[in-house]
Amino acid sequence: MTSTRIVGIDVSKATFDVAFSAEARAVYSNDPSGFTRFRQTLADSDHVVMEATGTYFLKLATFLSEQGITVSVINPAVISYFARMRLVRAKTDRVDANIIREYGCLETLTAWMPTEDVFIELNQLDSHLHGLQGDRNRVIGRLEALQQCARINAYTLEDLQLQLTDLEGRIKQCEKELVVLTEAHFPELLTLLTSIKGIGKKTAIMFIVLTHGFTRFTSPKHFASFLGLSSFIRQSGTSVRGAGGISKMGNPRMRQLLYMAALTARTKNQACKTFAERLAANGKPVKVVRIAVANKLIRQAFAVCLKQQSYSECYA
Repeated sequence: MTSTRIVGIDVSKATFDVAFSAEARAVYSNDPSGFTRFRQTLADSDHVVMEATGTYFLKLATFLSEQGITVSVINPAVISYFARMRLVRAKTDRVDANIIREYGCLETLTAWMPTEDVFIELNQLDSHLHGLQGDRNRVIGRLEALQQCARINAYTLEDLQLQLTDLEGRIKQCEKELVVLTEAHFPELLTLLTSIKGIGKKTAIMFIVLTHGFTRFTSPKHFASFLGLSSFIRQSGTSVRGAGGISKMGNPRMRQLLYMAALTARTKNQACKTFAERLAANGKPVKVVRIAVANKLIRQAFAVCLKQQSYSECYA
């Protein structure tokens, strides 16, 4: 039986450091020639482990996966906590590569698969839209600050107003491109999701983007945890009694969309309305009720998409 060798990689923009073992290390350029040289050192049974370092890991991970090498991509926060648990005091690419290798040797690993092209494009559009919205908010802030001045420079005011108009137009165009691409590839999912009262087209598109068409998560609970909408309790002994809340460790934009969707669902979605009224009658705070309704919307979304049936109040 062939034993599996765990190979740790720390990826940076220009290079990637490799730990084949505690003693055997190497550095390669983060480009196609470096990928080819590295591949020549690997056996088909090797298992490569790396961090999700921004976007720098993507080309290497995709190349290795296409070459038949098993790849696992780990959240950097997990590796950071693992290093602290091991009391590692140094922080270099070489040390990080070996820490990643050690983590792979001790933990159960999940194989990484390249993302489908349509989801890559959807993610890029979503990220670009988020950037444009951030730019717009910054320009609005600068305009508001400028208008508080006793004297305003005409050119500065006009230029900021032109920037704002331009950004508003680009945001609308980017939103349109998101809708067109989603409708072209996932018209059925979009129809199913928007059949749920409270979920509009923007929220439905984000559901599809983040769940990769409801193939990325095994359950609504898993997705809620990914978004940071799952409960978080902080207690220890008799002295630590932290207030409960949500973890907020996931996607903030999707949380915001679901938070707003919950407002509509409380009045338009009968199942959510009944659920919210019961929680409120039991003395739950307004924010707790709204988060609970958002989680119920997630369960409804998974139900209609996995069953391929439009939402019906009869089965809610």
